[in-house]
Amino acid sequence: MTSIRRGLSSLILAAALALPAGIAKADDAACQPVLDAVIKQAGVPVRQVITIESAAAPGKPLRGEIIRLGDTLYMRAGTEWIAKPYDALKAVRDSTQALQKSPHTCTRVRIDTFDGKEATLYRVQTSGAQGPTVSEIWIGGDGLPVRQQTDVQGADKAQHKVRFEYANVTAPANFRR
Repeated sequence: MTSIRRGLSSLILAAALALPAGIAKADDAACQPVLDAVIKQAGVPVRQVITIESAAAPGKPLRGEIIRLGDTLYMRAGTEWIAKPYDALKAVRDSTQALQKSPHTCTRVRIDTFDGKEATLYRVQTSGAQGPTVSEIWIGGDGLPVRQQTDVQGADKAQHKVRFEYANVTAPANFRR
């Protein structure tokens, strides 16, 4: 059971942290708002609610949660919380480096409403080692991502959905380091 939890934790962490990877180059004007949102989010408390649906396990979505506060990242897979160190500056550096590795295009799709508030929807298409992906990212008026849906279209087809929350973010009561 522990190995299943560990695998699920790794998958959830990869899904949640996939947002920065391969999104934009600094000179790509269409991608700049997405990159700016990722950089801004790296330094603020955030709760991420994650659902991963995989072609390998149809009808059995994986659910998890990540909370980032200061220099700590809390991950929940199932009922267990785990705390890990988090370095916002390193996350931004790693994201910036990853941007140079994957061919991509960004498109501003439309203004949408999410939770009763206006958000701009962007579509980001990348091609990388895992195959092509299409992400839809909603960015709120405050410049922070509020929702993301990523479709992995390679051999391991999957859909990752992430909802981002910024208000009243607190550490979980029970976690292990």
